Amino acid sequence: MIKHWNQNHTYIAIGIVVAILLIYGITYLNLIKPLQAETKAIETEISMYEKQLQNIKNGMEEEVSDDLKNTVAKIPESKSTDTILTEMQEIAVNANVSIEYIGVSGEITVQQEGEEESSIIKENSYTLDATAADLDAIHIFLDGVKKSERLLRLDAINMEQSESDIYLTITFTAFHAG
Repeated sequence: MIKHWNQNHTYIAIGIVVAILLIYGITYLNLIKPLQAETKAIETEISMYEKQLQNIKNGMEEEVSDDLKNTVAKIPESKSTDTILTEMQEIAVNANVSIEYIGVSGEITVQQEGEEESSIIKENSYTLDATAADLDAIHIFLDGVKKSERLLRLDAINMEQSESDIYLTITFTAFHAG
Protein backbone atom coordinates (compact mmCIF):
# COMPACT_ATOMS: atom_id res chain seq x y z
CA MET A 1 0.00 0.00 0.00
CA ILE A 2 2.90 2.36 0.65
CA LYS A 3 4.22 1.66 -2.84
CA HIS A 4 1.13 3.13 -4.42
CA TRP A 5 1.03 6.25 -2.29
CA ASN A 6 0.82 9.25 -4.55
CA GLN A 7 0.24 12.92 -4.28
CA ASN A 8 -3.57 12.54 -4.31
CA HIS A 9 -3.45 10.30 -1.27
CA THR A 10 -1.35 12.89 0.55
CA TYR A 11 -3.88 15.61 -0.24
CA ILE A 12 -6.73 13.38 0.93
CA ALA A 13 -4.91 12.55 4.18
CA ILE A 14 -4.15 16.23 4.81
CA GLY A 15 -7.80 17.09 3.99
CA ILE A 16 -9.08 14.50 6.47
CA VAL A 17 -6.77 15.82 9.21
CA VAL A 18 -7.84 19.42 8.48
CA ALA A 19 -11.52 18.39 8.45
CA ILE A 20 -11.13 16.61 11.80
CA LEU A 21 -9.38 19.67 13.29
CA LEU A 22 -12.08 21.92 11.85
CA ILE A 23 -14.87 19.76 13.33
CA TYR A 24 -13.07 19.74 16.68
CA GLY A 25 -12.61 23.55 16.60
CA ILE A 26 -16.25 24.18 15.69
CA THR A 27 -17.44 21.74 18.37
CA TYR A 28 -15.17 23.34 20.94
CA LEU A 29 -16.36 26.85 20.13
CA ASN A 30 -20.05 25.96 19.85
CA LEU A 31 -20.46 23.38 22.61
CA ILE A 32 -17.62 23.12 25.07
CA LYS A 33 -16.72 26.81 25.46
CA PRO A 34 -20.33 27.95 26.20
CA LEU A 35 -20.80 25.06 28.65
CA GLN A 36 -17.61 26.03 30.46
CA ALA A 37 -18.76 29.67 30.65
CA GLU A 38 -22.19 28.57 31.89
CA THR A 39 -20.60 26.34 34.54
CA LYS A 40 -18.41 29.18 35.74
CA ALA A 41 -21.42 31.57 35.86
CA ILE A 42 -23.47 29.04 37.85
CA GLU A 43 -20.60 28.50 40.30
CA THR A 44 -20.36 32.27 40.79
CA GLU A 45 -24.13 32.49 41.29
CA ILE A 46 -24.09 29.65 43.82
CA SER A 47 -21.28 31.33 45.71
CA MET A 48 -23.25 34.59 45.76
CA TYR A 49 -26.39 32.83 47.05
CA GLU A 50 -24.40 31.04 49.75
CA LYS A 51 -23.00 34.37 50.95
CA GLN A 52 -26.49 35.91 50.95
CA LEU A 53 -27.89 32.92 52.84
CA GLN A 54 -25.14 33.20 55.44
CA ASN A 55 -25.80 36.94 55.82
CA ILE A 56 -29.53 36.31 56.15
CA LYS A 57 -28.99 33.60 58.75
CA ASN A 58 -26.77 35.89 60.80
CA GLY A 59 -29.20 38.80 60.48
CA MET A 60 -32.29 36.64 61.06
CA GLU A 61 -30.89 35.24 64.30
CA GLU A 62 -30.62 38.76 65.66
CA GLU A 63 -34.09 39.70 64.36
CA VAL A 64 -35.67 36.50 65.70
CA SER A 65 -33.97 37.06 69.04
CA ASP A 66 -35.35 40.61 69.23
CA ASP A 67 -38.82 39.47 68.13
CA LEU A 68 -38.76 36.67 70.67
CA LYS A 69 -37.78 39.08 73.46
CA ASN A 70 -40.62 41.42 72.46
CA THR A 71 -43.10 38.55 72.37
CA VAL A 72 -42.01 37.16 75.73
CA ALA A 73 -42.38 40.64 77.21
CA LYS A 74 -46.05 40.61 76.15
CA ILE A 75 -46.82 37.43 78.12
CA PRO A 76 -47.79 38.25 81.71
CA GLU A 77 -47.14 35.95 84.65
CA SER A 78 -50.80 35.61 85.67
CA LYS A 79 -54.10 35.13 83.89
CA SER A 80 -55.46 38.56 84.95
CA THR A 81 -58.79 38.39 83.14
CA ASP A 82 -59.79 41.69 84.69
CA THR A 83 -56.84 43.38 82.95
CA ILE A 84 -58.00 41.99 79.61
CA LEU A 85 -61.56 43.19 80.25
CA THR A 86 -60.35 46.65 81.27
CA GLU A 87 -58.04 46.90 78.28
CA MET A 88 -60.78 45.82 75.86
CA GLN A 89 -63.16 48.37 77.40
CA GLU A 90 -60.57 51.16 77.01
CA ILE A 91 -59.95 50.21 73.39
CA ALA A 92 -63.71 50.15 72.77
CA VAL A 93 -64.25 53.58 74.36
CA ASN A 94 -61.42 55.09 72.29
CA ALA A 95 -62.90 53.60 69.11
CA ASN A 96 -66.56 54.50 69.86
CA VAL A 97 -67.52 50.83 70.01
CA SER A 98 -69.82 49.35 72.62
CA ILE A 99 -69.04 45.87 73.94
CA GLU A 100 -72.22 43.81 74.27
CA TYR A 101 -70.70 40.56 75.56
CA ILE A 102 -67.33 39.14 76.48
CA GLY A 103 -66.83 35.62 77.77
CA VAL A 104 -64.16 33.02 78.40
CA SER A 105 -64.43 29.98 76.16
CA GLY A 106 -61.73 27.78 77.68
CA GLU A 107 -58.17 27.35 78.90
CA ILE A 108 -55.41 25.29 77.32
CA THR A 109 -52.04 24.51 78.88
CA VAL A 110 -49.01 24.14 76.60
CA GLN A 111 -45.75 22.69 77.93
CA GLN A 112 -42.70 24.11 76.15
CA GLU A 113 -39.15 22.98 76.72
CA GLY A 114 -36.48 25.54 75.96
CA GLU A 115 -32.72 25.38 76.13
CA GLU A 116 -32.52 26.72 79.66
CA GLU A 117 -35.67 25.52 81.34
CA SER A 118 -39.13 24.26 80.53
CA SER A 119 -42.03 26.67 80.76
CA ILE A 120 -45.76 26.39 80.76
CA ILE A 121 -47.76 28.81 78.69
CA LYS A 122 -51.50 28.87 79.16
CA GLU A 123 -54.00 30.07 76.61
CA ASN A 124 -57.42 31.47 77.38
CA SER A 125 -59.91 31.81 74.58
CA TYR A 126 -62.37 34.71 74.70
CA THR A 127 -65.42 35.67 72.65
CA LEU A 128 -66.37 39.32 72.31
CA ASP A 129 -69.50 40.84 70.74
CA ALA A 130 -69.45 44.55 69.94
CA THR A 131 -71.54 47.11 68.10
CA ALA A 132 -70.45 50.26 66.26
CA ALA A 133 -72.05 52.90 64.10
CA ASP A 134 -69.55 52.65 61.22
CA LEU A 135 -66.73 50.57 59.80
CA ASP A 136 -64.08 53.11 60.79
CA ALA A 137 -64.88 52.55 64.47
CA ILE A 138 -64.58 48.77 64.00
CA HIS A 139 -61.28 49.27 62.18
CA ILE A 140 -59.93 51.48 65.00
CA PHE A 141 -61.08 48.90 67.56
CA LEU A 142 -59.36 46.02 65.74
CA ASP A 143 -56.17 48.10 65.40
CA GLY A 144 -56.29 48.73 69.14
CA VAL A 145 -56.65 45.01 69.82
CA LYS A 146 -53.74 44.30 67.49
CA LYS A 147 -51.54 46.86 69.28
CA SER A 148 -52.48 45.53 72.69
CA GLU A 149 -49.83 45.32 75.41
CA ARG A 150 -50.63 41.62 75.85
CA LEU A 151 -49.93 38.84 73.42
CA LEU A 152 -53.28 38.23 71.73
CA ARG A 153 -54.11 36.04 68.75
CA LEU A 154 -57.27 36.78 66.77
CA ASP A 155 -58.81 33.41 65.95
CA ALA A 156 -62.02 34.50 64.23
CA ILE A 157 -63.63 37.74 63.10
CA ASN A 158 -67.26 37.99 62.04
CA MET A 159 -68.96 41.23 61.00
CA GLU A 160 -72.56 41.85 60.06
CA GLN A 161 -73.91 45.16 58.87
CA SER A 162 -77.46 46.36 59.27
CA GLU A 163 -78.88 49.68 58.11
CA SER A 164 -77.85 51.51 61.26
CA ASP A 165 -75.18 49.44 63.05
CA ILE A 166 -72.29 47.08 62.47
CA TYR A 167 -72.06 43.98 64.66
CA LEU A 168 -68.66 42.49 65.36
CA THR A 169 -67.89 39.13 66.91
CA ILE A 170 -64.27 38.20 67.52
CA THR A 171 -62.75 35.17 69.12
CA PHE A 172 -59.26 35.79 70.47
CA THR A 173 -56.71 33.95 72.57
CA ALA A 174 -54.74 35.57 75.36
CA PHE A 175 -51.57 33.98 76.67
CA HIS A 176 -50.07 33.96 80.16
CA ALA A 177 -47.29 32.08 81.94
CA GLY A 178 -48.32 29.34 84.29
